[in-house]
Amino acid sequence: MVRSGLNFKEREVLRIIVEKYTEEGEWANSFYVAEKLSFKASPPTVRNIMASLEAKGYLSSPSKKGRIPTEKALKIYIDSLLKVKPWKREKQTEGIDIKFTENLEELIKQSARVLSEKSQNLSLLVSPSFFYIPFSHVKFFRLQENVVLVILRSLKGLLLTKTVIIDRDYPQEKLDKISDILNLNFKGRTLREVADIIEEGFQRGGKLLRELIQFMRKFMEEREIYVEGEVLIVEKLKGNFEKIRGILKLFEQKKEILNFLGRLELGHEIQVIWGEEMPFDYSKDCVFLLYSYLPKGIIAIFGPKYMSYTKALAALDNLGGYLRNTILEVNNE
Repeated sequence: MVRSGLNFKEREVLRIIVEKYTEEGEWANSFYVAEKLSFKASPPTVRNIMASLEAKGYLSSPSKKGRIPTEKALKIYIDSLLKVKPWKREKQTEGIDIKFTENLEELIKQSARVLSEKSQNLSLLVSPSFFYIPFSHVKFFRLQENVVLVILRSLKGLLLTKTVIIDRDYPQEKLDKISDILNLNFKGRTLREVADIIEEGFQRGGKLLRELIQFMRKFMEEREIYVEGEVLIVEKLKGNFEKIRGILKLFEQKKEILNFLGRLELGHEIQVIWGEEMPFDYSKDCVFLLYSYLPKGIIAIFGPKYMSYTKALAALDNLGGYLRNTILEVNNE
């Protein structure tokens, strides 16, 4: 899988060393590599190849007993996995133990748990903004003065709720009128699309509808973040207590993570962010695998660089596809 101008023997030696490191977090020596090779080579021959790879910047030798891959080697390895995608499954729901629920928040929480279990790393899910999900029905309820509860049912039957604080107090009868107008005229659209149409001159509903939509725009980008697998980070970092405390604090507070993720331009492909590319302390030896399953919705794995990338990428791709289909795909049966 590892290429980048290396000959066949170099690629095979490097692949074995990378997989030893990513699966077990351990270095590999020439005897281990020689036993795993698909061709015959003595340990002295393997040592010469390893020395060549080290000179080219693909290996480092923190121990006299063996070598580990450098970040340069890991990047090439992951790039080859992303291109070839040997970890993709025909059925994205295969092996996903999630009980369907109408509540989107519960669905996200379950997905975070399953992703952590499948990847054996810390998982992070950012819920999508309800402004970007097509609705079949929407309802506004007055909870108290200047506080409105928005309940939105997606085309797939998921229920999303959001409490919105507004500058004016509206009686329930007026909120019912606004709900009826939206359901009659905009079923199948997103509230983001509705807001644009109303601001462009939609006539029904008048000033009240425009005001309410403008207030809701303020909450359009608000999202929740869910984290699972903190115990796994503690186990993976192997006694580095200062780093463990720093990372756990980062994911517990969440605001810094959300700000960072909000600055990224994520498409519908898995993106890899290396430690030195993150603005966080204690993350330099870690990696972020990210996938945008919906606009403003992110599913991610965070862990040390020696994680099992084949397992992590498969889990990320399967769960991301599952969430996208569960939330957006219209059931025509």
